[in-house]
Amino acid sequence: MGTWCINIFPLLIYGINYFSKNRSNDSRFAIHDYINNSSEYKIFIPHNTEVKTFSYRTSFSAPQSNYYTLRFRDAKNGRWLSFIFFNYPMDKRLAFDAVMDEKEALLTINKDDLKNPNYGTKENPIPVFKVRENIPDSVSKNRGYEDGWNVDITENQFKYNVEQYLTYIMPKDEFKKR
Repeated sequence: MGTWCINIFPLLIYGINYFSKNRSNDSRFAIHDYINNSSEYKIFIPHNTEVKTFSYRTSFSAPQSNYYTLRFRDAKNGRWLSFIFFNYPMDKRLAFDAVMDEKEALLTINKDDLKNPNYGTKENPIPVFKVRENIPDSVSKNRGYEDGWNVDITENQFKYNVEQYLTYIMPKDEFKKR
């Protein structure tokens, strides 16, 4: 009985983890293309945004991770957009909605997602993984709680958001079409 636990059980766990992880998309080569096919757009963020938190797993044995979305309707073109942030710091997450409320922001959006008629509805909003306030960088980088938090998404966080979304959240059939 003891040798079974020592020899077979780890292999069983490895096998379960291997097959559950292989259900995810292989986004290693798609991340660079997705980011390079993105552009920055000025969009006004309205007061009425919908914030939701979701959970996902990267593999069977991995701990549960969270991401959150902030969904809103663009008044100019009537399409729905959704900021999607993975493992975003709690203090910034709480400040984000207040800081960006009723402000013009610079959103980095994938051009294919923007053109895709399947995106832009309330049920399937256009995903946005990078946003920053439309103010000079010199002002934005030196802000603290006294004069408003800097909630801009960094380049590293942008890449991480895209990687997590393409790998674990985007449906396999949609990923294959790209």
